[in-house]
Amino acid sequence: MHIPLFIQIAVSILFFTFTLQATTIYSWVDKNGVVHFTDQPNAAHTKVYELITPPSTPLNPIIDEIEDPEEYAELTLPATPEALPPVTIRFITPSHEQTLRSNAGHIDITASSNREITKDYKVQVVLDGNSHLAPQNSLTFSLFDIDRGSHQLQLQLLKDGKVIALSNSITVYLHRASTTRIRPPAARPKL
Repeated sequence: MHIPLFIQIAVSILFFTFTLQATTIYSWVDKNGVVHFTDQPNAAHTKVYELITPPSTPLNPIIDEIEDPEEYAELTLPATPEALPPVTIRFITPSHEQTLRSNAGHIDITASSNREITKDYKVQVVLDGNSHLAPQNSLTFSLFDIDRGSHQLQLQLLKDGKVIALSNSITVYLHRASTTRIRPPAARPKL
């Protein structure tokens, strides 16, 4: 006698089901040729299938060992990540209202941030309200050929081209020798 495919599938599903209470399955064919499956023997021509029940394993062995529900709540709640402080950037040098002396118009800037400056972050120098130099992955800058006088400096911390932090705006005073100064005539050799 040939058993249809859907019956074979049904038997296979029963074999691999974890929720079975019985370890034995009985099957028989009635007078109309229909195959029946049950956990109780019903007819004289019943076939017996012994199930090999997989060993039951707890879904979560840690939870199965816990008797106190409050202890369970502590284990199952995910730890909330500590919120990072807001991103900051600040000047180390020069300081606010510092007088700088450089005949070459040179200003050195050193900054610090509470975030590591990786490839994702860039720092932009703003001199007198305008971006100066290209944004870079460094916290040190050298500005050259800056005119003498009072200058406003600010730093911007950028991520993906967007400003995520600003430093305080500081004022520096650059002293530089004037190029319009009258120079004494060059000494000429006596003849």
